[in-house]
Amino acid sequence: MKVNSTIATTSSRLNREIELPPEVEVQKQAISERTIAYCNKSLDRSRFFSLLKDGEITPSIMQYAFLQYQFWRDRLHQWFGLCIVKAGSCTDPDQKAAIMSLADHTFTDLQDGHNEMYLEFLHNLGLSDAEIKASCRSAATVSYERSFFDDFGYGTNNFYEALAALSGRELCVAVRNVRILQYYFDARSMKHPTWLTLHAELEVDHFHDAIRPVLIRYGEDSAKIADLMKAVEQGIDRHLQYFEELLHEYESR
Repeated sequence: MKVNSTIATTSSRLNREIELPPEVEVQKQAISERTIAYCNKSLDRSRFFSLLKDGEITPSIMQYAFLQYQFWRDRLHQWFGLCIVKAGSCTDPDQKAAIMSLADHTFTDLQDGHNEMYLEFLHNLGLSDAEIKASCRSAATVSYERSFFDDFGYGTNNFYEALAALSGRELCVAVRNVRILQYYFDARSMKHPTWLTLHAELEVDHFHDAIRPVLIRYGEDSAKIADLMKAVEQGIDRHLQYFEELLHEYESR
């Protein structure tokens, strides 16, 4: 999945060149392909993204949706933090790898100024600083922020399921952003925003970072992998449900 734009460099400290055992690499490739297919199928079912594809998402809908999305982004670290809290050991090899990838994602986002990129993206959508400052968190956003804690709250033994769900959301964002670039920005001959373009590729790396420890732990357990794929799909479904709820909020105003 490539986007033909200049991508900003990132300050990730992870070594992504480490080779996985051949059977794990094969499993990772198969799950990646399956997850991308599920993302596309789910996006095709989504009313929000069907309207986008048909050219019927107006600038005001985009402004409303991504003004709200900025509030969720501001608390993204809490989802990563929950996964870190749920990890039982920082010396267990695959849990250590997971903790490092979660911490690295947070570090990269803050160190590389992704919030500033997102603000520029909102300006690209035609929003002023005054409009951005005047916006308030909606019920759909509060519900989405809380959903990860409702599903994978502290005290439940589902670290790998939480990690899998988070990885599904990451890959969904990459596939989602490619569609937004194509059906909104290209359709209007608009410049590609750096934030959208970067996260059309960077989130693929984040998906692999999050799913790799899961596969190292359970790659040979087909029944467990099937359960974890349900968590991946759950993360994708809940992400796209958020956009359906935002569309409903916009239309109900």
